[in-house]
Amino acid sequence: MKKSKYSNILNLTPEEARAFIRRVSGAPRRVLEGQEKNNVWLMILLQDSPDEFSNNQHVITEVYKINQKEYHVHFFDKDEYEIEEILKDEM
Repeated sequence: MKKSKYSNILNLTPEEARAFIRRVSGAPRRVLEGQEKNNVWLMILLQDSPDEFSNNQHVITEVYKINQKEYHVHFFDKDEYEIEEILKDEM
């Protein structure tokens, strides 16, 4: 009987499991709200341009690195946007 390529995933150590989850889900994130969102938005407006930019026709995302932190700004509509702080990986 041929083994599935996923059969070893059930036998991972806790460290290997965390590394696997990190690899498939990406870095942990936190959506900013309220005054914190407004403060970061003002810092972003002072930047010359984003460090990275993507447009998938539904959402425009700009990446800014400010004060050793990374922020992703997602523009959904003319007046609707979300700012995510990318948290340091503690895995």
